[in-house]
Amino acid sequence: MVWLEKNQDCPAGAVDFAYAGARFGNSETRVTFEVMLQHFGLATNAALVKIGAIVHFLEARDTPVPEAAGVQTLLQGVARRSTSDDELLGEAEKTFDLLYEAYFEAPAA
Repeated sequence: MVWLEKNQDCPAGAVDFAYAGARFGNSETRVTFEVMLQHFGLATNAALVKIGAIVHFLEARDTPVPEAAGVQTLLQGVARRSTSDDELLGEAEKTFDLLYEAYFEAPAA
């Protein structure tokens, strides 16, 4: 992860998102996470799509998702105890990794 200063160019090969001028951002109907899932061919992964619905609700507040309130509460706790952006990101990643594990269904053999 690289944090850019304002007006700093994005390094070659980096995936830039969620800031003015970034390659990936919200569309009219999807939040950045969903846009990136589509672009990288991950929109068929059921676990990621479920997480995308949660992220969509947390950002756009339009289609309720039952798990969103719990995820939001966990992320508020992460924000409260984190002392830096890097720590915040690391802890939030753990939350979403656990969601992925909970939602993932291995293909039938």
